[in-house]
Amino acid sequence: MDFNIVERHETLVAGTVLRSPALAVEGPRRLKVEEAWRHNLKRELPGPPASAYVDHAPEIGSYLTHIVGYRCASLDELLPGDVLARVPGGRFARFIRSGDNLGDTIVSVWRAVWDLETAGALVRAYTGDFEHYPDQRTVEVFVALADDDTGEK
Repeated sequence: MDFNIVERHETLVAGTVLRSPALAVEGPRRLKVEEAWRHNLKRELPGPPASAYVDHAPEIGSYLTHIVGYRCASLDELLPGDVLARVPGGRFARFIRSGDNLGDTIVSVWRAVWDLETAGALVRAYTGDFEHYPDQRTVEVFVALADDDTGEK
């Protein structure tokens, strides 16, 4: 899967917090993600839908905190009861993919990220990653890169 390297500013994402191993791609964990999205999309969100992956713990099997919600321009947009995640600015591998089932499309991107990481084609920083959804069929994934990454595609 092709990607390009971009510089990004800090990104704030707020919403429902889930704690899971890596990405919840199948079974009960995916159902929890889908349930969180249904809950969030019923509300009037102050920003565009987004997800953040922060607080990685690679030493215990890549557990992370997954925020399902919306991008914020500032703390003033934070809705009561939501959790705010800060994804630091830096260099990111940017992936874009579209498909008929957005959930399956997201899974395919993350599986490609994991394969590229295993192959040494990119070196992740694990400082925070996020997803943006330009439309109901498309995901744009930003994966934080380590400073010594040499896997530009």
